[in-house]
Amino acid sequence: MNATQLKRCYATLQLGVGKADGRLTLTDNILHFEALNKQLSLGSYAIKLNNISRVEKCSGKAAGMLPITTSGIKITTKENHHLEFILAEPDEWLNCLQASH
Repeated sequence: MNATQLKRCYATLQLGVGKADGRLTLTDNILHFEALNKQLSLGSYAIKLNNISRVEKCSGKAAGMLPITTSGIKITTKENHHLEFILAEPDEWLNCLQASH
């Protein structure tokens, strides 16, 4: 069975001081991030929506410390793994993800 794509955009994955630009896709059961530059090894992530425990706004940071934008969302899984994404329309993504899990 194919998953239905609900939302898609370019986003920046923020892992401490490391950042990777890529595509963030929300389907009816998975949140998927695919980095554009495969050489950085900052990944491909596929998070099942039923494994997301919390979604909240966060800030984008320069050098992993200095807030530079409020256009971020933070995903926390049930295993307490955190992923932060800087993207356009964070409130819209927040609402979609909160409704989906």
